[in-house]
Amino acid sequence: MNELYPLKFTPQFFTKPWGGNNLSKIDFLKDAPAEKCGEAWLLSGVEGKQSIVSNGFLEGNELNELVEVYMEDLVGETIFNEYGEVFPILIKFLDTTEWLSVQVHPDNELAMKLHQVPFGKTEMWYILNASEDAGLINGFKTKSDKNQIRKAIENGTLSQMVNMVKPAPKDVYFTPAGKIHAVGPGLTLAEIQQTSDFTYRLYDWDRIDKDGNPRELHIEKGLDALDYDDVSTGKTEPVRLGNTIDTLVNCAQFTTNRITLKPAQKVRREYITLDSFVILLVVSGDAVYEWDDKEEPLRTGECILVPAAMDELLISTKIGAEILEVFIQN
Repeated sequence: MNELYPLKFTPQFFTKPWGGNNLSKIDFLKDAPAEKCGEAWLLSGVEGKQSIVSNGFLEGNELNELVEVYMEDLVGETIFNEYGEVFPILIKFLDTTEWLSVQVHPDNELAMKLHQVPFGKTEMWYILNASEDAGLINGFKTKSDKNQIRKAIENGTLSQMVNMVKPAPKDVYFTPAGKIHAVGPGLTLAEIQQTSDFTYRLYDWDRIDKDGNPRELHIEKGLDALDYDDVSTGKTEPVRLGNTIDTLVNCAQFTTNRITLKPAQKVRREYITLDSFVILLVVSGDAVYEWDDKEEPLRTGECILVPAAMDELLISTKIGAEILEVFIQN
C-alpha cells in the first residue's frame, strides 16, 4: 500500500438566501459564486457532500472511502474504533449578509434517537471579518424552560430572551449541541463542527420565500434539543501553549489550536503521540508545509488533512500566517 501523505481537497460551494460575495475574493476560493455564496465546505464527510481529494495518487477519491481503506492510519485507532468509516469533523467558511435562523442542534444522543446517526452537532466559530452591523446570538440571557420558550416563539419575543453579541475579527465562540444560537449579518467566519447537517430552526425572522411561504421550522425537535440552562455567550479566550500556539477550544468532539507565525518564521509540529488526524486550515496569510523532503504551499482558505500515521510536519511562511490546527484529543 502506498504511503499516506497530507491530503488536499476541492472546496464545495453553496448559495444561500443570506449569502454574501466575500468568499470569491479569497484566492483559493475564487471559483465560489460571486453572489449569495453563503458556505464553502472545505472538508466534509457528510453523505452526499463528501470532499474529494485534489492532490497526489489519491486524487479523485471521496474522504470516507479513504477512511474505509486506511482506517486508523488515516484517522487514528481510537477515533476509528469510535466513529467507524465516517470522518468526524466538518470544516466550513461562512459569509453572511443577514441573520440566519435562530436555531439549535441535537447532541449525539438525540441525533441517534431521532435520525439514527451517531453525530450531533457541536461547533465553534472563528471570526475572520466583521462589519459594523455584524452580530451573533449565542445562549439565553437567563435560565429558562420549555414552556417559556414555546410561548416566546408563539408570541414573537424569542429574540428578546437570548444573548446578542457584537463579534470582532479573531474572536472565538464555542457553541455546543443544545445551545440556542444564530449567526448574524456582516460576518465571514470559519466554522469547525461535528460531521452533522441537522439543524432545528426555532425562528426565521418572519421571512417568506419567493412563493410567499414561510420557511419550515422544527419547533418540537428544537424544544427537545435546547439546553435551557446555557446562559453563556460562548466567547472563549485563547490559552497560550508556547511562542506560536494557542488553544482556542478543547472539548470532547474536537480540539482547535491557533498557530501564529510571523514573516520568515517556522514551526515543527510533532504528532507522534496524538493518535489522531490533524487538519490545518489557513485563516490568514500563506504557508508552506514540509514532510519527507517534500513541500507544498497552503493558501488562505485552504486546508490539509494530515494522516494519523504521520509523525511530524514543518510549517513555514514568508509573509506570516494564522493557521487553525484541529484534531480529536484522546
